[in-house]
Amino acid sequence: MWKSYGGSCSRVRASPSRIRTSRRVPGDVIATIADAVERIDRIDNFTLMYNLGMGKVLMRCPQNEAKFEVYVAMPFTKGVTERSSGRTLLILGSNLHHIDAMEGQFEGAWKKRELQEIQKSYGNTIRWINIGSLSEGFIGLDFNRGASQTEGVATSMEDITFLARTLQEFGYDKNKRLFILKPPYVVESEEGRNLRGRGYHTLADYAKGVEGGIT
Repeated sequence: MWKSYGGSCSRVRASPSRIRTSRRVPGDVIATIADAVERIDRIDNFTLMYNLGMGKVLMRCPQNEAKFEVYVAMPFTKGVTERSSGRTLLILGSNLHHIDAMEGQFEGAWKKRELQEIQKSYGNTIRWINIGSLSEGFIGLDFNRGASQTEGVATSMEDITFLARTLQEFGYDKNKRLFILKPPYVVESEEGRNLRGRGYHTLADYAKGVEGGIT
């Protein structure tokens, strides 16, 4: 979806081959690393910087908002978090799309082809991206109040608050910026601009919840 190119992680291993991961790996925080799934203790800067060495960084793109170019060349990492449980997957050193990395790891996550169309279900999860480190850069989260629970996006203020709290528990700095985006490009949504105008900028801001919800 996102237009990009490109504990500890002591067991990081790279492989040029495409491995279909279906065996569920236990753990609250896991990572697809070069298409193999590993359990990690927590999210740290070493983990996020892995993609920098692989050349997976945010780059200039005409469809992205120019204001995000300040983050160009920072590491670009995809993530997904399950509602309620908080189980979180990072995609490191891999070109896998969210759904391909999720299959077998989250209940209700699947992809299949029907005639000429590909059908997808992301289960009860929320997809997000990380630009930069635990404190620098930003978290990008797609929001669509009209989406179904299986489309992999935040659909309510409760979803955003839950994700903000979960990411802090896993090691993210409370002052890390959170932008509400509308993919497939890095473009801030109208809801996101409205919330920033009301003083919501960081994970800590959103973790407190938003009085009155999103308007």
